[in-house]
Amino acid sequence: MKKQDTKKVNQTFSIPLDVANDLHSLIKKREMSQFVSEAIRKELLYRKNDLKKHYLAANEDEGQIEQMNNWEGTLEDGSNDW
Repeated sequence: MKKQDTKKVNQTFSIPLDVANDLHSLIKKREMSQFVSEAIRKELLYRKNDLKKHYLAANEDEGQIEQMNNWEGTLEDGSNDW
């Protein structure tokens, strides 16, 4: 992935001991921040794509569309009174 020219922020969080041991044994100290950033970026991208897939599926679901159309009528019921 392309190196990004962005501001950086320090984060403090806890990870399981076995994960920390593997991280320190497999990744050089100078490369840890980049490694962790890339791992988080990949997981976030996966989750964003998964969420988008679910939104699109819900948007195509006839039951969801019918339910939305029913609410539109309900919302319009009292709008002329204002």
